[in-house]
Amino acid sequence: MITRYRPDVPDGQEMTDVALFQLPVTGLLRISSLGPAGTSSEQACRALQGHLLRRGHESVQIDLCDQYEEAGDRLLAGDCELVVVANAYSGVERFYMDPGLRLAAVFVKDTPHYGIAAVPGAGIGEKAAVVTHPAPRALINELLPERFDLTEVVFASSTSAAAEAVAKGEVPLALTTALAARLHGLEFLSRTRPIRMVWSVFTRAELLDEDRPASARRSETGRSLVW
Repeated sequence: MITRYRPDVPDGQEMTDVALFQLPVTGLLRISSLGPAGTSSEQACRALQGHLLRRGHESVQIDLCDQYEEAGDRLLAGDCELVVVANAYSGVERFYMDPGLRLAAVFVKDTPHYGIAAVPGAGIGEKAAVVTHPAPRALINELLPERFDLTEVVFASSTSAAAEAVAKGEVPLALTTALAARLHGLEFLSRTRPIRMVWSVFTRAELLDEDRPASARRSETGRSLVW
């Protein structure tokens, strides 16, 4: 069963409810996704949180992780009930294919504005490296001011972690969000723009009264091979 619900929020985004309606409204619902604070994923979680509260759920909590995979492990271990993943993430297929997970909802929500940011007043030469999460890397060529000659792209675990690396002086420039830039005291040197993003919400099969398939074999690291 698929129902559609347009939440009463400023961006008016529509949510396709695949299985959220099967979750009990009583008790605590925990949402996990990519952190730390300031990521696009956190904002997507807040949109889902608002949707669930408007639907009558008693309590909805957001817990952020260092990686999407960690959020997935938390879900499989029973430490949360929902995980939000950006469809631009290169590893999203692992969530779709995991036999213990089910797609619960899909929605479209713009990310916060992205731009090239630096520490205010930093003396940055023409040749400079940029730190970013891998997913929005293509925006560097679009947004990097012409006065800079890109020497290296450094990858961080999130857009917020990228902003933190610049604030610590590890890299001179970051492709990051307005939220993360503000959180870490950075200023934008470029124009900014959002990304129209599709977000997938996953839950455990057992929460939908489905029998969970046999667990996948474990790798040497202890992670499911699906991850």
